Amino acid sequence: MDKYLRDEALALMHLNQHAYQAGKSVETAHQQLTVQAEKVLDQQEIALRIFLDTEGAFNNTCYDTMCDALVRHGSDYSIVQWISATLEGCVPVATLNGFSMRLAISRGCPQGGGVCVCAVTTSMVPGGR
Repeated sequence: MDKYLRDEALALMHLNQHAYQAGKSVETAHQQLTVQAEKVLDQQEIALRIFLDTEGAFNNTCYDTMCDALVRHGSDYSIVQWISATLEGCVPVATLNGFSMRLAISRGCPQGGGVCVCAVTTSMVPGGR
């Protein structure tokens, strides 16, 4: 599954998306933006760039939104159904001093599930793949 997501789903990401890609981060995105802005200013031109840092995206993106984005990007429907079932079937248990609590959740990504959020954010980028 991980190989499929990395090879197939990540290939759909916009080149200017810096999340969930080796060697890219918020810092590299900011650097790229700064270099491009300086180049435009040196040429005495006007430019408008949007820098979107989706803070909390991994914790707050709804499962349905992630799965819908994967379908829009052409991911295999059976894979999307499997991801949906895995996410929706997750019931975390918290235990403190012998008291346990189960909580049904409907949003957020487990560690390593960032490709689902990336599919959503790619949908927000004009010309996103």
